[in-house]
Amino acid sequence: MISTLVVLILAAKNPVAWTDRQAWPHPIASTAEFDLASRAELLVFAQALALTGDDLAESLGVKHPDLTATTKWRSSRERLLVENFRRASAACTTGTPLCPEVVPATWEELTTLSTRALDALPPTYASWLEQARAFHRLYVRELLRLAMLSGRVSSEITPVADGEELGESFADRSFLLTFDDGPTGAYGETDAVLKLMRDYHQHAAFFTVGAAVHARRSIKGLYGDQCLASHGMTHDSLVTSSSAAGALSSWNRELSAVTTLKWFRPPYGQRTAAQVEDLRRSGLRVMLWNIDSQDWQAPTDSTLVAGRVLTLMLLWRHGVVLFHDVHPTAREALPTVFGALQGDGVRWIDCRQL
Repeated sequence: MISTLVVLILAAKNPVAWTDRQAWPHPIASTAEFDLASRAELLVFAQALALTGDDLAESLGVKHPDLTATTKWRSSRERLLVENFRRASAACTTGTPLCPEVVPATWEELTTLSTRALDALPPTYASWLEQARAFHRLYVRELLRLAMLSGRVSSEITPVADGEELGESFADRSFLLTFDDGPTGAYGETDAVLKLMRDYHQHAAFFTVGAAVHARRSIKGLYGDQCLASHGMTHDSLVTSSSAAGALSSWNRELSAVTTLKWFRPPYGQRTAAQVEDLRRSGLRVMLWNIDSQDWQAPTDSTLVAGRVLTLMLLWRHGVVLFHDVHPTAREALPTVFGALQGDGVRWIDCRQL
């Protein structure tokens, strides 16, 4: 019987990986449980990456792939995966599942371990392993497609200049919540997400669009002690739209009048090195993300979005989590994420301390 996960994968033109994590046989409510689940996801992703070549451009719809950027991205992921597995194994003890006697020090050692360790898992992991392999095969393709696009529009998964923040500078098990594209109209999804943040005592960065702020007319008192950041005057690419690039400075000045503005996120992650430098000179840094919820094109089942986010948090072990406060998926999925991670050593970064 084909799973819901696989059906969703096959139905998509540019498939997105989803999982509800129901097949994982343990909670992740302690540091040791987080690290066990992290080792498992790292091994499956490493295996998927090792088995996936760069000859996917045509099937991914990329006409002129940037193979140099793709190779650079692969190398950076290999190094990070080895380091993340070391972190996930630091406190594990002999006899714990997926705890190697010798922690891999190289990519080759990690991929060798992935095959041996995953094949040796007991039957209680069989259902999870089937779903995890499907998830990570698709997730690798998602990332490779973005890497291949780098030379044309700049990639949302690789930096174009020094000083850009993708979340990989954060400490282990530290994550920042961010929301894009708001605000919505009064009493809409933005208001609901802000209430959720208050209820869970969380602080997130909200990357606001100038046109949406103007449409709402007033945001006085709306965001409270959350962090306001810039997402441009309109949600148009700074690379392909000269009007969007031209309007950026005026919106940033307007937003600076109501908040201490520190961060900018380019729509679609598209920007040039020159634009990043101009922003730096004006006192702003570019923040991207490394954990994309894909909530804007999510299935109606929010547990699949929560499962994707949790899986990517286990895989990357630190980073910037991207949601959108203009869709209901964020407020539906986040309570599941928060609940699953209670007591496991995860730190949600207070955006005000960045």
